[in-house]
Amino acid sequence: MQLFSSKYLYTAVLLAFVQMAAGQSFQFTPNCKNAYQAFMSMKIEEGKACLLKELSSNPLNYLPVIISNYEDFISLTFNENPAEYKLRKPLQEKRIKLIESADHRSPWYLFGKGVLYFQWSAIQIKYADYWDAAWDFRKAFLLFKENKKLFPSFAYNDIFIGSQEAVISTIPSGYKWISKILGMKGNMKNGLNLLSRYIASNNTGFREEAMLYFVYLKNYLENDIDGAAQVIKTYNLDTRNNLLFAFMAANLALNNKKAAVAESILLNRNMSKEYISFPMLDYEMGDAKMKRLDYSAITYFDKYIKTSKSNFYIKDACYNIALCYYLQGKTELANQYKQRTKSTGKTESDADKQAQKNASQPFPQKDLLKAKLLNDGGNNEQALAILLGLKEIPVANQLEYYYRLARVYDELDDFEKAISYYQKTIESGKTSTEYFAARAALQTGYLYEKRGNRAEALRYFNMVLDMDDHEFKNSLDQRAKASINRIRGN
Repeated sequence: MQLFSSKYLYTAVLLAFVQMAAGQSFQFTPNCKNAYQAFMSMKIEEGKACLLKELSSNPLNYLPVIISNYEDFISLTFNENPAEYKLRKPLQEKRIKLIESADHRSPWYLFGKGVLYFQWSAIQIKYADYWDAAWDFRKAFLLFKENKKLFPSFAYNDIFIGSQEAVISTIPSGYKWISKILGMKGNMKNGLNLLSRYIASNNTGFREEAMLYFVYLKNYLENDIDGAAQVIKTYNLDTRNNLLFAFMAANLALNNKKAAVAESILLNRNMSKEYISFPMLDYEMGDAKMKRLDYSAITYFDKYIKTSKSNFYIKDACYNIALCYYLQGKTELANQYKQRTKSTGKTESDADKQAQKNASQPFPQKDLLKAKLLNDGGNNEQALAILLGLKEIPVANQLEYYYRLARVYDELDDFEKAISYYQKTIESGKTSTEYFAARAALQTGYLYEKRGNRAEALRYFNMVLDMDDHEFKNSLDQRAKASINRIRGN
């Protein structure tokens, strides 16, 4: 039914424009704004209804061609479905051809094409079409830059130029060849400043998108966790009625060791059926509960596995169920889900690769696992009590033990003990294929940066880049490089 609706929307757009030879224009009318906001809230049917209303009353308006792409962008990026992707992908080129028949003198002309290429580059990354994604990202980059030169006061350019510049500046070394081949250079500081300036302005168009990109980049590239949370609070982002904001806020809370906050956001979101199905929210709820040792997490992970069409996080969800049963002493069920992890889903994400690897090994030591989950969820006093209560640490577990103690002391603002155990982690694990040493170096860099010791911070961030052959290398390298850029002011 959803696919039929998507085709019907495109057919309506096509019929409205196909025989028009002149007079086409771009008008960001109230119907278009309402459609955009509905799509960005994940109210897909409402968004389509607004566009059809606009086409009926204003058939010479070409902006619905641009806005209609948000249905695919939201649905395919955040609610992955490989079958839908194959069916919808041809719409990209058809929409671009429609835009090319509109008024070339309008600032919306190059901007609209740029938005489509930008969004499809993000979509294609989700479905492992990396080469097409890279080229579409480049096309978008050049279109926005050209539009900025032609129409410097067209503020919407800054949202996308800012986002792209920030991301380009932190491409991990493993993918650096892409930016060199495609001839793209970025400046993280400049990119974030463009986004910040737009958000501080009185512009209301595409504001939800600007907020989404700015909060994520501020959190992950600037490592300004409190600043990202403050943006959500200052601008009163609606995490109840906008499911995309709810997902973003819960995701950031989980990544920043605030499982209780994530659970509260997810429980208080609007549960109306007017929103598109979004299985990732069940995955997030399972993650939030598991990090509080609440084993009802199993219900949410199981629901995600059953309802998601995605290639992402299926193995991870399955292995998490195995761990929940394992921690409860339900060995038979734990082993069943451990074996199932090996045969279900794919290894597209780092989390799924890790789950596949873990499923081929013995279960982790129970107390270390509990301490990890509690620390990841923000319950650091409980985690510390467990770690300090361990009498003997087998040699095979010492590296992780040092790392877990370091992370707990880090969260408890005990600088000296955190640094001490991070150092032990780095020394013990610098030749290991596990991620502990590289992440310890990254966290040490953050600690020194926070205390104003830029030289030591840079030393440890560069240490991350120098470590090879370990898990999560590209993602850790990207964060280290972003930190280097941040300190150097570029």
